[in-house]
This record gives sequence, structure tokens and C-alpha cells, in this order.
Amino acid sequence: MRHYFSLLIIALTLISCGSRLNTQRELLVGIKASDAPSPKHGEVQITYLGTNGYLIRSRDTSIVIDPFFSRISLIKVALNAPYSPSTPLIAEYSQRANFPTHIDGWLVTHSHFDHLIDVPPLQQQFSGKIITSPTGKFLCQAAAPKIASAKIIGARPGNHYQIGKANIHVLSSKHDRVLGSTPIPGLISKAISSAPIRPRDWKVGTPLAFLIEIAGKKIYIDSGGMPGHLPPSRNVDLAILGVAVGDGQQRFDEAVQALNPRYTLPSHQDDFFTPLHRGFRFSSISNFSKLKKDYLGKQLPGELILMDYFQSWILN
Repeated sequence: MRHYFSLLIIALTLISCGSRLNTQRELLVGIKASDAPSPKHGEVQITYLGTNGYLIRSRDTSIVIDPFFSRISLIKVALNAPYSPSTPLIAEYSQRANFPTHIDGWLVTHSHFDHLIDVPPLQQQFSGKIITSPTGKFLCQAAAPKIASAKIIGARPGNHYQIGKANIHVLSSKHDRVLGSTPIPGLISKAISSAPIRPRDWKVGTPLAFLIEIAGKKIYIDSGGMPGHLPPSRNVDLAILGVAVGDGQQRFDEAVQALNPRYTLPSHQDDFFTPLHRGFRFSSISNFSKLKKDYLGKQLPGELILMDYFQSWILN
């Protein structure tokens, strides 16, 4: 019952009243994904899928992170209504994102529905290995029993994998707190017999971050975090940092300083409870204007950028 009321409050708080992305036009990078040429040798193409979702492509490797096309309304989440992936939306938006015919790997930062629910059906269409937490592995197996067990990896911080020609380093992370606690908490430590059918079935599991080394570039991504729990000190080419709520926003400056990136892309700050066809709108609690002011005022390293839905940008 506590989670019901927490989600209801979130629902009432997050009703879409944030500003449009074009209010930050000077920070926008990329072109329409359907018009973007394939990346050349030494290039990495980043395509934004909404929420914390990205398609990352080099000339010979394709990786997708946290794809979320089957959006659900705020009220249905608050009521924990039955909910399943949308085959038509998955088909429409994977096409708009210009997905290649084969995906080498799927990286999942944690197993909430807005990060994992679309991964099993997408994997069944595009193949590739899924790297998620042990909780995420059990959820994937229950949601899509036909996926071979070897294709779903229950990863832990410190693990390393090769996906295509990319090296994936699994790092520790923390989920942001909402109303003082982690939303939809819990771990799943053994196989489950029934498929997840409601938002609260998608337990958070063990949050992960990833360092992706691809085509000579280093890309760090997480979906948020808490003050005092920072990424390792590294010089990366691109830092994708979740700033959905207060914890991620408060630790943003320190995370950028630790990563020392050439480019910083704040993420997970759109109103992801509205359909993608309505376009990007900042959530009402994203507070991007303050984040931008702090970034520029403190002269944090690298260049601050933003991306719109289904836009592709080349990281040289």
C-alpha cells in the first residue's frame, strides 16, 4: 500500500508541465536518425530513444541501452494496472531510430519497467546478448522463455564483457531516491514462474553503470545516482548521466568532474509517462535550467549537449 500512495504522489507531481526541448536549442546536437549515414571508421553514432535509451553504433558493432517505447500513463503506474510491451510501438520506434538488422548487445542499467520491459521482445527480433542484473535476468527469462539462457547475462559490478568489437565494463551504481526511498525496490534471486504483468513486478534489482569502449572512444552511462556515490575517475569522451530527480541532479557536478568528459549529455529528464509521438518535454521536476546554470557557472569540463527523440549524432 505504501508503494501505491508513493506512486500516486509521483503521478500527481509529474503531470506534464515542463518546457519543450527547443527552449535549449543552442545545446542540441544531431540530425534525424532516418537521414543519418552509417558511422565510418573511428566514428561512434549516438541515437537518442527517449528516457534513458540509446542506440550506440560503430562501423561494426551496435549496442542498445535501456530502450523504452511501450510507454504507460502516470495513472496506470499509480494503480499498478496490467501492462505489457506494445508490438506496434516497438516496430514503429525501432524503425524511426534506424535500428540495424542485428543488435550485438543490450545493456540494462536496472530492471524497472521503463528500462527493461521492451528488451525481451526487441532481443527476439534483433538478437544479441542482454547484460542486466541477476534480477533483470530472471525477469527477462519469465517475460520471454524462448530466449536462450546463454543470451541473458546476470552481471555484477566488476564484470567485463566483449560485445561485438566493444568492451563493456560493468560498474556499481545507485538508484535515485523518490520521496526518500527507492521506487519499486527489491531483488529477485531465483527463477520466477509467471511473467511480469504489472509495473511493480519490475523490481529495481542491482543498479548498474557501464563504461563502453568502442571504436577508440570511451562512453560512460548510468541512469542516475546519489550524492556520495560517484563514478570512478576516468577521462571519457562522452558521459551520459541520469538526472531524473534530486539525487541525480545533486551529484551531477561531482560526477562530471570525476569523469572529465569531452561531452556531457544529461539523461532521463523527459516526461517519460507520455507517448513518444507527443515529443520531448522536460519533466516538471527535472530542473534542467538550474543544472545548466551550475554547469556553465562552475566551468565544468567538456561541452554540455542535449538530444531530441530519434536524433543521431556522431562522436568523433
